Amino acid sequence: MPAADDGTDLDGMGEDQAAAGQAALMLVESLMLALVERGVIPADDLVEAVETVMETKRRLVEDGHEPEVAARAAAMLATIANSLAAAGPATKG
Repeated sequence: MPAADDGTDLDGMGEDQAAAGQAALMLVESLMLALVERGVIPADDLVEAVETVMETKRRLVEDGHEPEVAARAAAMLATIANSLAAAGPATKG
């Protein structure tokens, strides 16, 4: 996204904040995948947790609370849920 003259992106987030958000998201996804790969937490438990957050973000969209940001976050979370689902076999009955 193009930057404004004051060093922030047009959505109001500065480059440092955007970089921190990306790093945090990537780190959390990496840790979740490592936990699944090591058999610490079943993938479907983590998918369920991510889907809970996705539902919260969808409600924020419906309520008009930063709908564009919430919708983008929900899409990113869906990608993580799909990644987790592919990481391991379902373990719940």
